Amino acid sequence: MSNGFVHSVTVPRIYKFTANIVRRVQEEGASLKTLIYEKNHPNIAGIYGLSMNTLRMLPHLDQLFHKTHILTEQPRLDPWLARVLITELLWGKKNLKSHSKPVLTVLAYERKFQEELKNLSYMETFISHKKKVQKPRYVRVNTLLLSVEKAISLFQKEGWKLLSRSTTYSSYLQSLSQLSEPYFIQDLHIPEVFAFPSSTSFHEHAGYQNGELILQDKASCLPAHLLNPVSGSIVLDMCASPGMKATHIAAKLQNCGNIYAVEIDAKRFETLFKQIKITHSLCVKLLNQDALTLDPKQYSHVEYILVDPSCSGSGIVDRPGQSNMNNKPLSKRLQNLQSFQVYLLRYALLNFPNAKKIIYSTCSLHPEENEEVIDEVLTDIGNAYSLMPAKQLLKNNWINFSSKRYNCGDKCLYSKPNIDFCNGFFIAVFERNFDVALPKCKRKGGNVNSTIADMGIKENDTSERKKRKFNAKTMQEKKKKEKRNLNE
Repeated sequence: MSNGFVHSVTVPRIYKFTANIVRRVQEEGASLKTLIYEKNHPNIAGIYGLSMNTLRMLPHLDQLFHKTHILTEQPRLDPWLARVLITELLWGKKNLKSHSKPVLTVLAYERKFQEELKNLSYMETFISHKKKVQKPRYVRVNTLLLSVEKAISLFQKEGWKLLSRSTTYSSYLQSLSQLSEPYFIQDLHIPEVFAFPSSTSFHEHAGYQNGELILQDKASCLPAHLLNPVSGSIVLDMCASPGMKATHIAAKLQNCGNIYAVEIDAKRFETLFKQIKITHSLCVKLLNQDALTLDPKQYSHVEYILVDPSCSGSGIVDRPGQSNMNNKPLSKRLQNLQSFQVYLLRYALLNFPNAKKIIYSTCSLHPEENEEVIDEVLTDIGNAYSLMPAKQLLKNNWINFSSKRYNCGDKCLYSKPNIDFCNGFFIAVFERNFDVALPKCKRKGGNVNSTIADMGIKENDTSERKKRKFNAKTMQEKKKKEKRNLNE
């Protein structure tokens, strides 16, 4: 970012926060929602709305920069802050209530912006966005803190009216398409998930703030639903932040069992920690390390695994398209993502001998991250695993599946925003055949020598040494105290 102005009146925090978020989404490919919720800002809804508007209008903002020469004439004006301020001025609240120098500078160009707007084809983009599917506001009830029945009662006391639960997927989709206040509906597949009209806000709701209600898209709830571990199970979530799926699994287990939630990134790990804490997911054990460094021997008792790796996020309805991230063409970025996704899934399939079921999921609609990943690992696992037909798992109450053009056929599940009224998602379910031994594989992510795996666990080494040193010191002090007491 360029150097900001030196001035006595500070820029309102909402604009500074939003500018930093938009920059990181564009320059680093970071998740918009993760960036917003990792900071406890009092106006989350305002930041989210302004961030989305700014990201949608980026092509037109760049045109305005070019036509008005604002950045060349005002070289000390931060370009990302300028984008946010102009968006608010032209397409948001249409005013800027601040006397900070960046705001006054943007206001000085308002007439030029308005003149250039007449020559821009921004209305086409804005209208086309409005035509996109309006997906409902999904809420997952955290059954560790609140029963589904109690949640329904609370919603009804607030004035909401529960529609009759649908019996077929077609009737359910019909209800979703017509959902409006004051009605809400229980999800057909996942009973702890409810759909409300798209404009409903829960950020200020007491249930959201105390962890009883989770704002989680229906598609994101499907992996834990299909994993469906039995009470007392040992589960591994290999890419756990921000913690939505891990906490959903904890609720499935009712905190009876263990979940190893792994996250390599330090900031995302903090977000994960907060989510685990607020939801009271007591059975979750947090690991701040690379999942690929897990010692297979140490975690040989794992029975269920969730592999939800980093992906392009192309299925997320609220995320603007990003065809050129970090100056890399989309095809190159997908190739890099695919390599990691294959590596991680292969690692999960071939290194945990007691795993009964493994879920692979992405919030992507690109075959490169989905069918192509599954096809590549199918050549490695032989008959040790079989792909479970998603249609069968959802009792034929689904529409979209993987393409028969691939070796995985139509056994994997797709959710499509314009059909299923939720984010785009891909899910593959692997089930273990214990009559067949895990095959040997020397490719990346294949059978790992545990001594090599141990060498990779570095992030926790320092903390573990400190813990042992602290315990030893405590024991010494305890012994000295006991000795003094005896002498007295």
